[in-house]
Amino acid sequence: MTEAERQDTRKAMALDLCHIVDENPAQQTYTAEEVKKLITVYVFSTG
Repeated sequence: MTEAERQDTRKAMALDLCHIVDENPAQQTYTAEEVKKLITVYVFSTG
């Protein structure tokens, strides 16, 4: 994987996580533990 591909992957992950957070507009804030859980679930559920 090239550096450009790595950068694209990081950007895609960040955008995906933003979409996940936006799916629950009632929750305006997240604790550090909630953010870690979101990232962990994302990483282990996306191949």
